Amino acid sequence: MPTPLSTRRRKAIARLTRRRGRREQNQTLIEGPRALDSALAAGAPLVACVVTEDALHDPTVQSLVDRLEVPVYTTDANTMATLTDVQSPQGLVATVERRLVPPDTLPEPLPDDGTTLLLDGVQDPGNVGTLLRTAAWFGADAVVAGPGTAGLYGPKVMRAAAGGHWALTLSRTDDLGPVLDALRRTGCALYGADLEGVRADAWTARRPSALVLGSEAHGLSPTVLDRLDTPVSVPGAAGRPAAESLNVAVAGGILVYEWLG
Repeated sequence: MPTPLSTRRRKAIARLTRRRGRREQNQTLIEGPRALDSALAAGAPLVACVVTEDALHDPTVQSLVDRLEVPVYTTDANTMATLTDVQSPQGLVATVERRLVPPDTLPEPLPDDGTTLLLDGVQDPGNVGTLLRTAAWFGADAVVAGPGTAGLYGPKVMRAAAGGHWALTLSRTDDLGPVLDALRRTGCALYGADLEGVRADAWTARRPSALVLGSEAHGLSPTVLDRLDTPVSVPGAAGRPAAESLNVAVAGGILVYEWLG
């Protein structure tokens, strides 16, 4: 039976909209019925749920709440607006544990033919979330966020990933070099997106392997480029004026398809 949300718990949940609060509590937020449904289906480590009285009148929301095995709290619409950074809250948020594997344990949790996507300075949260969603869709095993990459559990990343978090082993590191070295020692081929690389349509990837995507502005860092076996590119149409570069989520989607699809 839902109980009223206390002031203390409200403040704790509201802190999860900030990176510091997420780190301190090792939790993050998922927002809306669809996100909660995905989390339930994947067995995500849910902690609690907050729902407005009005939302409980929706049979879909009530059905989700009935499936929960964590505390459920009720609140009003004005309070709900303080628990999320979206302009039009959907009347439901849930808290869930963050799960980040220490980078020095990779690639031990991965299968022998494992595949790891690494993000090297991908700053935009929407792009990071889209890449998580893409990696999950095509069956990558892990995603590692390197320096300069947006937080994997920020609100915009959570929304863009659309449940992709629950299908992936996730990690974060301040230095991608040792992670790539560890992957190489287990037999991983190391690939990376680079404008001077082999054309994606001529690339034959093997497993186990890792693919690194860099920022649109700066590309891959020297730490990464120096370790690659094969850089890979997505060529544009010949003879046409072109944009400076592809959006990293678009380029990443193409490369991940060529790699795993």
